[in-house]
Amino acid sequence: MNKSQMYITMPDAPLPVALPGGWTVVHQGDPLTVMGPESDLTMFFLVRPVTSDTEQLFRLAWQQAEPEFDLPVGQTVELPSTDGWDTVVQVSYSTPESESRIAIAFARMLNTRAYITLIDGTKAGFSRRMAHIAELNNAWKPTGLKEPSLAGISPKAFGEDEQKAMSSFVDWAMRHIGIPGVAVAVVQDGNTVYAEGFGVRRAGETDPVTPDTRFMIGSSTKPLTTLMMARLIDRGHFTWATPVTKVLPSFALADSDVTQRLEMRHTVCACTGMPRRDFDLFFRFRGVRPEDRIAEMKQMSPTTGFGETFQYSNYLVAAGGYAAAHSYAPDLDLGNAYDRSMRQLVFEPLGMQQSSVHGIHSPLDAAPHGRTFDGRCAPIDPVIEQFVDSSAPSGAVWSNVLDMARYLSCELRNGQNEHGEQVVSVDSLLARRRSAVRIDGKTSYGLGLLLTEQQGLAQVTHGGNTLGFSADMFFLPEHGVGMVVLTNLRAANLFLTAIGQKLIEILFEAESKAETILTGAKKALDNSLESLRKRVKTDPGATAWIRDYVGNYVSEELGPASISREGEGFRIAFESWSSDLGVEEQSSESRQIVLTSAPWLGGIKLQLTDDPDILLLDGGQTKYRFVRVGEKRS
Repeated sequence: MNKSQMYITMPDAPLPVALPGGWTVVHQGDPLTVMGPESDLTMFFLVRPVTSDTEQLFRLAWQQAEPEFDLPVGQTVELPSTDGWDTVVQVSYSTPESESRIAIAFARMLNTRAYITLIDGTKAGFSRRMAHIAELNNAWKPTGLKEPSLAGISPKAFGEDEQKAMSSFVDWAMRHIGIPGVAVAVVQDGNTVYAEGFGVRRAGETDPVTPDTRFMIGSSTKPLTTLMMARLIDRGHFTWATPVTKVLPSFALADSDVTQRLEMRHTVCACTGMPRRDFDLFFRFRGVRPEDRIAEMKQMSPTTGFGETFQYSNYLVAAGGYAAAHSYAPDLDLGNAYDRSMRQLVFEPLGMQQSSVHGIHSPLDAAPHGRTFDGRCAPIDPVIEQFVDSSAPSGAVWSNVLDMARYLSCELRNGQNEHGEQVVSVDSLLARRRSAVRIDGKTSYGLGLLLTEQQGLAQVTHGGNTLGFSADMFFLPEHGVGMVVLTNLRAANLFLTAIGQKLIEILFEAESKAETILTGAKKALDNSLESLRKRVKTDPGATAWIRDYVGNYVSEELGPASISREGEGFRIAFESWSSDLGVEEQSSESRQIVLTSAPWLGGIKLQLTDDPDILLLDGGQTKYRFVRVGEKRS
């Protein structure tokens, strides 16, 4: 063992576990208690007998860990495990928004014992140390835990019976959880062996989803961006170790030393400590150019050290993609340079004829959707998806499952396209699949790719979420198998997990978990919506006090906002989109104005402050202030 490394012994576990750097042991007894480097995040580990009343189990655990803990349950999710546990239960708690706090509990059941992890800390702490939390939680391997492994098993051919099984499951799953449209493709041995569409392109209409239907793929764009970068490395434009400033001289962060240290690989490795600042993208994007996004980064700095922990930054990926594109088309502005680079270096060589960067939304494309308060899927204004246009390398690609299958085929053929042409060198392709930063014991991040091990199978993957679409793609390099799933609904991640699990069950005859995953996801969704409707009020009596906040506001980072009365209710308009408003009153001292329209559905809250002319939006590591300008309006 490394003598400078600190270790802890988890309850019932035969082997010690390494603490991530900077973490300390607060209490070695029951519960085992550790604290994060900034002292704003605490984890407790304890074991108790399994009981039929899980809520009581958690309540008693919290009473021992934090006797004053009295937060109400916000959402409970119960899911089967693919890691050897009998059942996994996750509970998130409703916390006062003014405290900027997150509290979560896990109970993983094994035979008669419940292995409980309690996590309490600031939103900023969670944002910085999420990977460390996952690493510690997943490192808990008590005696008796037997993780299933499919290693050494060869997959079956994805033939007619397998296709029918997949189609039947996808059709049931999308209807059960309520997703308007889905497209799925499977690649095996370099060939597309399955491609099907399900449902409709737009809720309430009849135009069907087909394999040709295009969706936004969100962050599944990132592997395509790093493939473009790899091709430019082959051509000698730069290397992964070239400083970003040598490729894009205008690039700079707030810290000049960090700016000089940043290499091209660092932009796409999620390993530099740059925090996620997606609110900056969501709220203000009209007329914003890629050059403007690059300029905004001069006010940003990492919040953890290089290689210290996984932090995901769309801004930084955008910078790397634009820098690479600039080296290819230096006479064009960054947006057009990236478009040309992707078209000429990725889409055309791979035969991805229907794929494009942002492009014009067509009626033949799937429409974006979000959920309403009653759980229905409703189309949202496609304009809102333009938030990603100025950070295109991180998530602006539109594609369909046929084109994405061609990309997967290239990965599985070690850089060759479907015609056998070597599009990218094996060395440059595989450099993207080397671990750059650890996420937990089984998962790490490479260069625009997640590297993980699921049930003994090495998997390379990357999902994607926009405000109205969810996507996933993965491939198993050792078995020549890949899958892509595209949907036209925000935050359909557990649905995507279930579909991926179904493929593993079909090909490897793994234990059946997919249906239970989906059923658990539906139950969690219903519980979440019920909790939301209890917490957030939209009736005229409850929302009447918003009248005191009617007026115009501005945020230095997020731009303008205007609260107005609409009939008996209230509405807020930002630069390019708007939402109905509700209220959440957690106490007499904690009141929030809540955005209730799809796709936000209570996920964005404006806190009241001591100053009636200032509203606060908590972004975790960044707090945004909306300041009233001009006179109050009634």
